[in-house]
Amino acid sequence: MTIRPRSALAAALGAALLAGCGAASGVQAAQPARPAALALAGSAEYSGGTWAEVMMGGSAAQHNNFWQLFVRPSGATAWKLATPLGMASNGGFAVAALGRTSLASAIRPSQKLAFTPLAVSGDNGGRWSQDGLLDAPLAGYPAALAAGPDGALVALTSAGQVQERAATGAAWSALARERSVAASAAGRGCRLTGLTTAAYSPSGAALLAGGCARPGQAGIFRSGPGGWAADGPVLPAALAGQQIDVLQITRAPAADVALLLAGHGRTSSLLAAWSDGSGGGWRLSAPYPLHGAVPRSAAAGGEALGVLLDGGQAVSIAGPGAGWRALAALPAGTAALPAGGATLAAAPGGGFQALTARGGLLSVWTLGTSLTGWHRSQALSVTIPYGSSG
Repeated sequence: MTIRPRSALAAALGAALLAGCGAASGVQAAQPARPAALALAGSAEYSGGTWAEVMMGGSAAQHNNFWQLFVRPSGATAWKLATPLGMASNGGFAVAALGRTSLASAIRPSQKLAFTPLAVSGDNGGRWSQDGLLDAPLAGYPAALAAGPDGALVALTSAGQVQERAATGAAWSALARERSVAASAAGRGCRLTGLTTAAYSPSGAALLAGGCARPGQAGIFRSGPGGWAADGPVLPAALAGQQIDVLQITRAPAADVALLLAGHGRTSSLLAAWSDGSGGGWRLSAPYPLHGAVPRSAAAGGEALGVLLDGGQAVSIAGPGAGWRALAALPAGTAALPAGGATLAAAPGGGFQALTARGGLLSVWTLGTSLTGWHRSQALSVTIPYGSSG
């Protein structure tokens, strides 16, 4: 997935609007740009280990790009292949942790597939079993699928529908639509431009998040008896004029961790936010100026976040009260890989790892807690089913 700067899209919309000036009345004004999005190549730590998703293989145009899922169980130092079998993975995965060693995986449809197969594993991806399907294509965001504390799942579809199911094997039911959230008082207050994230609070309330056209507003919404209520952090006055996109929300043991993008172009910045676990508020990091760099994917490790930027750069933040730190430049050649061909992940014992793919070879590079230099710690060959799709 290629991340397009919102400035370019906004310029295109502006041009279209100017072209319509002077036309007959009834011409609609240009709509706000959709929120920014991360590539699917992300990772997250859970109680039983860490999972990571990497795009491997060849040309996407020839359907020879196959996303692969890897798991590093708790206490282990090596990654293992954990891709569910039986379905072409050209469209990528969305992964959610159901329990200590239990994972749910939704295979995002590609080509002409119009539904989303699901699989579950109780042993960190060693064996998978089919778990029904979502009768709609899953949205192409890394946080389009999330698990609640009680094993519930919530999914965001490409058509802007939000579906929920109470437990493994249960039927899916409609929870909301993007347009209904946008039409709520909270959605109108931020002028919601689109949903990018489905999540749960630690208490089990469903959360949805996306982008706001109204500057200075963070679009996080909590489900409750009265409908959808604004739940985002209060942003500092310095960001009052910036549009805010919620890139993703992930679960830590006692909190939710949100990654926000403020502004666009050379004035954009990253922020992290941690919920207090009870719905009473968020703790917000200081902004990290991007100076025009574009966030490609994110790694969640407990309360820590690592963010892979274009150009082979990466930054991290350890948790509430910590500051952002620039990581050492990723290994040579990483910047030239397509979005998805490199993934950042939390390393055992602290620091980070980078998983990079060339064809069917996965290389794992480890950056110690000093954050100053990478060394290759693992190489893993994966059989790619070239020619099996398309």
